Order: sequence, then structure tokens, then C-alpha cells
Amino acid sequence: MAGMAAFIKKQREQAAGIGSYGQPVKFLNQDYQALRQHCLETGSLYCDESFPACPSALGYNELGPNSYKTRDVEWRRPKDLCSNPEFIVGGASRTDICQGAL
Repeated sequence: MAGMAAFIKKQREQAAGIGSYGQPVKFLNQDYQALRQHCLETGSLYCDESFPACPSALGYNELGPNSYKTRDVEWRRPKDLCSNPEFIVGGASRTDICQGAL
């Protein structure tokens, strides 16, 4: 799609509320409600195929699969860390999550 056409399309989507809290843009066309329902029906835990729990998901070069910095990384679910995990407590600010910092 040409640059101007893409720009106009994005403006129309924003005007229609797409990309807002109530109508988020779906990542890789994933639908949260459908994924949640599937996990509840099958009794399975969600596993994101686009971000597998493996060394290559952490990065490259210094954070690559054979790096000493990632050698002892253990993949865990929140329930493995505490009995009542909560994602956000008391609101969030723009400095709470820093990209690239584990």
C-alpha cells in the first residue's frame, strides 16, 4: 500500500476507535477472548508460539542462545513465583517497564 493510502487508512481506523483501549489492534491477528476461551475449555495454559520459552527468544549477540548472560535463565510462569500473581497493581507509569532490561 502506498504511503499516503496507508496514512489515510490509519487515520480512518483511529477515528473509528481502532487502537484504543476498548478496541486494541490485534498482534498477529490474535484474539484474546478466543485464546482465553480455548485455554479454559481445554484446561491448558497459554503458550505463545511467536515468543517461545527458549534462549533464542531473549535476543542475539550478548543475549543469544550461547551467551553466558542467558546460560542460567529459567522460564517460569507467574504462579511459579508467587501464589497470587498480579500484572499491574495500583496503576502503571511510562517508566515501570523498561525495554531491554530484565
